[in-house]
Amino acid sequence: MAQNLSNFDAALKIDYLPMIREQLNNATILLNRVERNTEDVVGKQWQLTSHYQRNSGIGARADAGALPSAGHQTYLNPYGVVKYNYGRIQVSGPTMSASKNDTGSIVRALESEIKGVTADLKKDVNYQLFNDGTAKRAIVNTDPATGTTLTVDGPGTQWLQDGMLIDIVDPTSGVPCTSSTDLTITSVDSSTACTMSAAINADVADNDAVVRAGSTDDAGTSYEMMGLKGIVDDATYVTSLHNINRSTYPHWKCSTFTNDDNSGTNRDLTLDLMQEAFSAVEKNGDSVKLIVTTHDLRDAYAALLVADKRFVNTMDLDGGFKGLEYNGVPLVADPDAVPNTMFFVNPERLFLMQTSDWDFMDKDGAVLSRVSGYDAYEAILFLYADLTTDRPRSHSFLRDVQ
Repeated sequence: MAQNLSNFDAALKIDYLPMIREQLNNATILLNRVERNTEDVVGKQWQLTSHYQRNSGIGARADAGALPSAGHQTYLNPYGVVKYNYGRIQVSGPTMSASKNDTGSIVRALESEIKGVTADLKKDVNYQLFNDGTAKRAIVNTDPATGTTLTVDGPGTQWLQDGMLIDIVDPTSGVPCTSSTDLTITSVDSSTACTMSAAINADVADNDAVVRAGSTDDAGTSYEMMGLKGIVDDATYVTSLHNINRSTYPHWKCSTFTNDDNSGTNRDLTLDLMQEAFSAVEKNGDSVKLIVTTHDLRDAYAALLVADKRFVNTMDLDGGFKGLEYNGVPLVADPDAVPNTMFFVNPERLFLMQTSDWDFMDKDGAVLSRVSGYDAYEAILFLYADLTTDRPRSHSFLRDVQ
C-alpha cells in the first residue's frame, strides 16, 4: 500500500513515542530517580504543601498547672509554573515521496532524526536539571573584542556544544547584547574556549552571560527548568525558590554546615568533608539516598578509598547505572554535573512536576505538519515540566572541592 501522512503519523506515535519516553525518562541518573508528579499540576501551575512549623501546644507542666496553649501545624505552599521544552524534527518532501512504495523506508526516513533529537533533548534537559534555572551556561571571560574566539568560565564550555546557537546577555539588564543573538558555535576547542562562526560583536564584554538562543526573554527571565544548583542551595544562587523567600523562611535553604563551601577556592576532597555533608541532612531529620557529582570528583573519592586501604565497592542501580558505595548510598557521576560540587540528595523529595509525559504535538489531528513555504514536514516533541522539592533540607551540597 502506498505511504501517506497517516502512516508516518502512526509510525511516530506507535513505534517511536514509547521508545522516546523510555530513553528520555531513564537516560540520566536524575531523570531516572526523581519522582514524577502530574496530580498537583493544574493548567500551567503546580503547587505543593510543605510542613513549616510544629504544634507549639505541647510540653511538661506542674501538677495542676496551666495546660499548654493550643497550637497547630503550619504549612507553606511552594508553587510555580511548568517550563516548556521542545524538540523539532523535519523530513523533506522528496524523502517522503521516496518512501511511498516501501514500508521500511518510513523507518529509514525518520530513525536518524528521532535518535538525534532524543539524544539532544536528553542532554539539554539533563543540563537544566543540574543548573539553577537561570539558563546561564557560561560566563564570558575577558572582552573578546571582535574576534571569533570566545573565552568563558563558570563552568567553562561544559554546557556548550558544536553547532549550538547562543545569545550573549548583559547580566545587569538581562537584555541580549546588540547583534549578539543566534550566534553559532563552530567548535568547542577546550574547556575554556570556543570558536564562533563569525566575528563577535564589539558590545560583548567580560562577565556577560552565555545562554542557549531563545532561552530567555528580553528582560533576562529564563524559560528553563529549575535544577539542583538552585534547589540544593543556601541562597547563594537562588534567593527565592518556588516563590518562597529563603531570607524570610531560613528552613527553605538546604541543609548546610560550616565547611560546605570554601568561598570559591577549591580544596582537596576529603572523607571528613563528605561525612559532614551526609550528616547535615541527617541532623535535619532526613537521609541521603543518592550522591551526584562529576567524574573527576567520583575518581577523587575512589582514590581516597585506595589511599586509605579501603575496598572500592560498586553498586548496580536500576536503569543500568553504576555507582561507588558511600555509607551504603550510591555515588554516581554525571557529565552534566556542576564542577567541583557534590550534591547529597533524597530523590523522594525531588519532583518533576509535569502536565503529562513526553508527547508529540497533534492537537490538529496530525503529528506531521507542513512547514510553511518549504517542501518539508515537521514533528514537534514537547514536555511541560519543572523540577521542584517540598523540603530543601532533605538535601545538602559540598562545593569548592577537587
